[in-house]
Amino acid sequence: HTYTTIIDTIENAPDESEMAEWRTEIAPAIARGYWKLGETGTVLDMMYAIRADEAEHRDVNHVCSGIREGQINPLYNPEDQFDKVLEKYVKQILKRGKD
Repeated sequence: HTYTTIIDTIENAPDESEMAEWRTEIAPAIARGYWKLGETGTVLDMMYAIRADEAEHRDVNHVCSGIREGQINPLYNPEDQFDKVLEKYVKQILKRGKD
């Protein structure tokens, strides 16, 4: 909810306001690298990525909180590299977040 509010505030900020600047202001280099935003990734793009990342944590925590002792983790897929699965999931969340 927090990041959705931030995104909404940036997107609807009056032109020439400080918040409106975040629509075009380039995100810090560390954020562009971590969330793979590219060289032109904006602060707004960063907020979308953070929201998607937090949603992923939420979903994983909800799934894992229901795992019983001895139950196989439903998120574990030994045939895929974890990073590929995670990247696909985050891309889906980012796409869903912009809809």
